[in-house]
Amino acid sequence: MELANDLLRRLGYMFYIMNPREHLYEKVKDVPDYYKEVTPAFIFVIILEQVLHLIRGKELMRLNDSVANISQGILVELFKIPLYGAELILYTWIYNNWRIGTLPWDSPWTWILCMVLTDFFFYWMHRLTHQVSILWWFHEPHHSSEEFNLTVPLRLSVITSSTMWLTYIPMAFFIPPATFLVHFQLNVIFQYWLHSEGICASGRNRRCIDKNFGSFFILWDRLFDTFEAEGEQKITFGVTKPLQSFNPIAIQTNHIQAVWKKFSTVDGFWNKLSAIFKGPGWSPGTPWLGYLEDIPEPKDDEPKYDPKLPRWLELYVIFHAAAMVIGYLQMIMFLSKIPNWTTFISSLYIILTTISIGCLLDLSSWGALLELLRCPLYFLLDMAIRREFSSDYMVLYASMYAFRSLFFASFIFWLFATPITRKTK
Repeated sequence: MELANDLLRRLGYMFYIMNPREHLYEKVKDVPDYYKEVTPAFIFVIILEQVLHLIRGKELMRLNDSVANISQGILVELFKIPLYGAELILYTWIYNNWRIGTLPWDSPWTWILCMVLTDFFFYWMHRLTHQVSILWWFHEPHHSSEEFNLTVPLRLSVITSSTMWLTYIPMAFFIPPATFLVHFQLNVIFQYWLHSEGICASGRNRRCIDKNFGSFFILWDRLFDTFEAEGEQKITFGVTKPLQSFNPIAIQTNHIQAVWKKFSTVDGFWNKLSAIFKGPGWSPGTPWLGYLEDIPEPKDDEPKYDPKLPRWLELYVIFHAAAMVIGYLQMIMFLSKIPNWTTFISSLYIILTTISIGCLLDLSSWGALLELLRCPLYFLLDMAIRREFSSDYMVLYASMYAFRSLFFASFIFWLFATPITRKTK
């Protein structure tokens, strides 16, 4: 019963269902890590979503897309490590030195005001990332999946996740840092459950373009004329020019390549500036956001990018994706116990893993070559980790024994495997 109540409490965080008086903090160090607290709830709702799809006879999540989403989520967290706490350094400095008023940290009204303002600034940050081309680079990865399930929230830009806190700096002039940190986390967590089919803001249909930017309050979209109600038309997810890859490098850099191409081909200084700072759909002679009718309307039967992997490769990807997730979680668990250099090389190895798995999902000829490199490299990482931990860490060592078997067998396999790839990315 206690376990069920705890899960319900954590699920409540996902819907902002909580008593403000129980979440008032004077000091930043006392603010819980809500992301970690809701992780069990995240896992629960992902499983629940798939169970409901199974019951209703709907398609389950695709392996390739879901693994790509999880890989992006891990990459995002890895890029946060060097900037851990950065979201509060500047904010706290402004609050301590330049605030124009002092609101009581222990007042529910301060808590509620911060909740509203955090949502307001998120609306404008979200809107700008859609309507300024260089900022769309920071956000396009999140919209590049052609699916819309509860793994998609993990698919973010490594840049946005590390810099979005800058959006909220105006609040530092009067909102206490600890109160801000509570809502900085909760506003992001609330958006998680919004990633289900039928949310128009994530579609690439014309009527969904540049609509529904708000998070908790729909008020902002109605107030600033960006609200679009759900309709009968089937929503097609993804970006207007579908990304034909599960490679994280392609996912993270797709739009900046498009910006560079437009910048290089347009003539004139102002046109080149416009290619960077006007909307992603802008072209010379058009308004800031371009013309909506120039955006191709997706067809209902339009095929998704879905290279068909042989069954053995699907199993291979599942095992190695699981090893990546377990390895990442162990690294985060022991982050305070390992030196920076070990964290650095572990992170590099995980990044290489996401790229290699992405190539396998694309059926790229690079996949086998990268695996031939990556599998033996694991043993160097293994040696580095063993230097930091004694054999008393039984769970860690048990997983490492399993990893050794997996990577040794995989290396031998790739040495003698017949190439099955059909293209080079």
